[in-house]
Amino acid sequence: MNKQTVFLIISILAGLGLVGVVLLLLFKPDATATLTNFLFTLLSLLAGFGGLAAMQAQQNKEIATIKTNTNGTLSRKDEEIAELRTLLAKHAPQALVDAAETGPINVSGMLRRDLE
Repeated sequence: MNKQTVFLIISILAGLGLVGVVLLLLFKPDATATLTNFLFTLLSLLAGFGGLAAMQAQQNKEIATIKTNTNGTLSRKDEEIAELRTLLAKHAPQALVDAAETGPINVSGMLRRDLE
């Protein structure tokens, strides 16, 4: 549900509520407080729903942007990592053992120079 639809629904309900309060004031003034409280509660809940719907729409846009930017997967990056690991295993197998013990090391620049 888009923001305009939510705003339109809340506006229509607020307008109908205002008409109802005016009619109630004319015909039964003692019941006006109850209707006013009910309308305030209803419109507050609808405004909260509208805010959440807007935030969810924004989040969906951001997720779509991320999927577009990464093409839904990170397969190209995974392929590059696998290729660099293969080169590392070929040229410096001890580095893989050291990396397993001490954490990752950055040798991608050296390997890329080897490729050239």
